[in-house]
Amino acid sequence: MLSLQTAPATREDHWHPRATQLQACEMQFAIIAEAEADILGRLLAFFSQLQLVPHWLEVNRLGDNLLVQLRQPGLTPHRAEVIAQKMRSLVSVFSVELEQAAVP
Repeated sequence: MLSLQTAPATREDHWHPRATQLQACEMQFAIIAEAEADILGRLLAFFSQLQLVPHWLEVNRLGDNLLVQLRQPGLTPHRAEVIAQKMRSLVSVFSVELEQAAVP
């Protein structure tokens, strides 16, 4: 029988191992991209490569574009910026805004 294991709340940051516990927070991404069939998979792949699942995801179609908003807990600002830069390198992505999510 298969058993499901829960993913760790935070993932070790090998770039800054000692600062991970102090700086890890929930980051919010706002992405505007061309409405193509494969763009959601490409954007989410950056998180799945790190064994991360976004806490919140919302997608809205605005004409020929998509507004993709997501929140990912447990990221350092540096790691979040690296992911944002990779997203910006996709031809279909027009802009990526990144900010620390407000604490409820």
